[in-house]
This record gives sequence, structure tokens and C-alpha cells, in this order.
Amino acid sequence: MKWNIKDKKEGKIQNVTLHPIIEQLLLQKEITTKDAVEDFFAPNYDDLHDPFLFQDMERVIERVKKAINNQEIIGIFGDHDADGVSSATVLADGLEMLGLNVDVYIPDKITEGHGINKTAIDEFTSMGITLMFSVDCGTSNVDEVAYANSKDIDVIITDHHHAPEVLPDAYAIINPQLPGETYPFKYLSGTAVAFKVIQALFNKISPEKTDQLKWFLDVVCVGTVADCMPLIDENRILVKYGLIVLSKTKRLGYQEMINVGGIAINQSSIPSANTVAFQMAPRINAAGRMSHAKYAFELMRETDRFEAIKQAQILEQQNLDRREITEQLTTEVKKIVEKSHKDKSFILISSADYPVGIVGIIAGRIADKYNKPTGIFTKYEDESRGSFRSVDGVHIIDILNECSEHLEKFGGHAQAAGAAIKNENFDKFCEVANVCVAEHVGNNVISPGIDADCEILIEDVSRKLSTELQKLEPFGEKNEEPIFVVRNLIVTDIRAIGSDKKHLKMKLTSQNGGVAYDAIAFGMGHITKVVSEGDIIDIVAHIQENEWMGNVSVQFNIVDLKILE
Repeated sequence: MKWNIKDKKEGKIQNVTLHPIIEQLLLQKEITTKDAVEDFFAPNYDDLHDPFLFQDMERVIERVKKAINNQEIIGIFGDHDADGVSSATVLADGLEMLGLNVDVYIPDKITEGHGINKTAIDEFTSMGITLMFSVDCGTSNVDEVAYANSKDIDVIITDHHHAPEVLPDAYAIINPQLPGETYPFKYLSGTAVAFKVIQALFNKISPEKTDQLKWFLDVVCVGTVADCMPLIDENRILVKYGLIVLSKTKRLGYQEMINVGGIAINQSSIPSANTVAFQMAPRINAAGRMSHAKYAFELMRETDRFEAIKQAQILEQQNLDRREITEQLTTEVKKIVEKSHKDKSFILISSADYPVGIVGIIAGRIADKYNKPTGIFTKYEDESRGSFRSVDGVHIIDILNECSEHLEKFGGHAQAAGAAIKNENFDKFCEVANVCVAEHVGNNVISPGIDADCEILIEDVSRKLSTELQKLEPFGEKNEEPIFVVRNLIVTDIRAIGSDKKHLKMKLTSQNGGVAYDAIAFGMGHITKVVSEGDIIDIVAHIQENEWMGNVSVQFNIVDLKILE
């Protein structure tokens, strides 16, 4: 695999003392002033953007005030992933704190798919609901909003997905992606958009409750990280503070999910965004993938300890089941790709045997392995429904727009989307989409590689550097954990570890001697067959701290290595 090392940025950040490697990483992020450094290292909650910069926010306030005066019940239409469930939680909790009664409808991922549907509108109508919010969806639901209007239901859309040319005739739309929207940050999660609505409502209706807003940030953090939103600008503030709130969360559902799952989160251990992404989010998503997302929503709002424990245990088992079937089907899909799809620009596979709840995970794994945009679909009697995952250099929504005549509906982000396709159109879509990607990529061959931030010497590695690197957290989309190339290292100890000997543990030092650092390489236990003590290797790795029995040491987390002749 090719290692791509970023060009060194010349210059110096004036009036601030920084580790030279940290300074280079900041310069690469175009952070060039003392004030910018301070803002990045210590994002300020008070620097969140004004929610009233959304063009329709005043209309939202006006309509909710009317609902309060008329003692209306407010309907909330959610979504079935972690961001959608989190969005519904934030909005429901916030509206209830304003004294409103709410009824929440979480759609079934398998039978109802994504977006507002008429079944929910009919249910809201039967309850006498005349105002409904959508969260994490709705921007593409022109027909459904028209149907709600015909039932005398005002619809307020809160969303963050791609906006089509024709928008629904909603009472208000709060979506940073709308053309002409004046809100300055475009990449909020659905949960963060719901939070901005609650922020505005508290400001205008119950300003004495604004000090309670920070207690929403654990949920906002989980929704933002789970949906792979870029951790820059406002998201950096929300996640930075959200991780702190999560470490001391008041939510029984989170507390028991953490306890049952054995997740390393407590008041003395503020989690990383990675912990949220790989420990919290999968458990929340498991409900929608394996049964119904309403169970995750109920857990997040549970106020009885016994019920929270019981629900957390159910989610834990669903997540274990999800992992098992995902592994099995990913292996099967890889065989199909190797047999008939390896030379295609766009990998597209459909089968009635793929549960719709996990096709997105499989698509992501295949896209990562082959470095090609991928769509995995569940085939039903008349149509196929599935998920896309893309790669750097291919904006999946742009591709789907070009092929939209062959799609029933679609929506999503640059790197992830979902769609429904009539079975009779599936082959034609595959043909056209493959050509679109090939033309889009052109001569810019997408070859798998590792992008390293810079090359360093092992002598540069120290506890001081690892501590300074932590100031760059939280790591995630658009603020990835720094990765370094370190060359000419001697292997002084090597062994496979783990119950299945799947992982690799080494000690590495300079050819000139000196400190020997531990190195871990997950999923690379097979390397012991070709690397021995005394060999010289180059590595590309993260520099992290490892705590064991109260002792903290610096270690390499290896992403790739090369054996030198």
C-alpha cells in the first residue's frame, strides 16, 4: 500500500510556544495565529453560532408558542439510525421541558424505510395532532408533507441531508444544506440541528432554562459522531463538551448501556470520539438494524433503573447478533466482488438474502477494502432498497443525481446515502452509475493508500509529544488522528497476541539504540510469519498513550509496515 506523506508547511505560528511537530500539524490545518491555536485547543461553548441565523427559526418559535397557548400535542417523526434516534430524544426532551406534550413516531427501518411516511401522518391525525416535527429527515418528502397539509397538520422539518431542487411546502425548514440558507456552518448532524431548535426555543420561551442546555450535549455528541459529521467548527465545540457530559451523563439509558457493554466511560475517564463511534453508536444502531429503533429511543429516555438495565441487555445481544451476521455476509460479498465486480468502478450488489438493517455496514467494509464506491441492496418483490458508501474523490450524491431517472428515491451525504430502486431498473442503474463514476474519476485513478501527516524520527517520540497530541482531540471526520511515518526501526521483540492470535505486539527501537517503544498492530498477527527479532522495518502509525496498572507509556498503533531488505 502506498504511503502518501503530506508536504511540509513552511512558516511559524508567532507568539506561541509549541512542540515542532504539533506546530506542523496545525499549519497543515491552516491554523496560523495564536488566537486560532487557542480556539482549536480550547473551543468555547459560548462560541456556538446563534440559532436565529437559520432563516426559518423565528417561524418555528412563533408556531411552538401557538402550540403552547393552545395546549397542542406535538408529533415528532424520527429516524431509525443513531443520529435519528438521538435527534428525536433531544427534541422530545426539550419540548417536554417547555411544558409541551409530545408523541414520537420512530419508523421501522425494514418495512418503512427512510423519511416521513403517510402511516405516521394518519396516526398523528387520529390523535388530533396539528403540528409535527421531522428530525434527521424530511427535506425530500414533498408528497408526504403535502399529505400532512391536507390533514391540517403543520410540518416543521429539521434535517441536515441533501436538499433537492423542489422542497416540501412545510411550515418551516431548518436545514443548513438548503440553498441560500444563511446559517454559517453547513455540516451539523441531525441531532445538532434539533439541538439548535431547542437552543432557540429556550432562549425565547424559557431563558431561565438555558443553563440546562449543556446536559443535552451527550446526546448531541453521540449523534454527531455516529453520523460521521466533520469534527470542525461548531461540531468540534459540541463534541468536545459532549464527551465531558457523557462521562457524567444523567441518562439512565446511557449509564446502563455503558455498564452492560463494559465501555470505558466514567467521571474519571472522559471518552474519545472513537469510543463513541465504535462502542456507543453500534449499540444504538443495532436496535434499528435487528428489530426496531424504538427500543433504542425508549432506552435513551428511560427513567426507571430496572427497565434501563433490561433494555440495555437487549441492545447488547442485538449488537452481538448484528456483528455475527455482518461478518458472515461481508465474507460472502467479498467472494462475489472477487468473482465478478473487481474491475468495476462502482460496486453494486443486490440480494434477497441481505437484511436491510446491515447493508450499510457491508457497503462500508467493501468500499474500504476495494477503495471504490459501493452500494449493497436488499431485494424485495418489486424493488431493492439499500445503502451506498463512497471513497475520497467521489461525491455519492452527485453520482446519484446524474442517475436519478433510474431511482425511486434517494438521499444522504457526500460519503453515505440510501436509495430505493425498482427491480426492473436495477441493472440499468448499475450500468449507468458505473459509467458515471468512471467518467467522474477520469484519469485520477483511485488507488488505496495511507495519508500520513509527516515523517518523524523515533527520537522525536516522547511522553511530551503524546500528551501534546491529545490537545488536538476529538479526532474524527476532517480532524483525523495524526499519523506518522517512522523509518529504520529495529524489532527487538515480536509476538502474536489475543485469543485467536489475530493481533501483533512488538518492541521497536532506533538502530542507534535508545528507548524501545511498544507497538500494537490490530489484525496483523500474521506478520509474525515474515518478521523476526532483529529485522528492520518502516512503519506508519499513530502515537498514543497506553495505561496499565496505573502506569502510562507511549506506544505506536501501527496502521501499516514495510520490511527493509
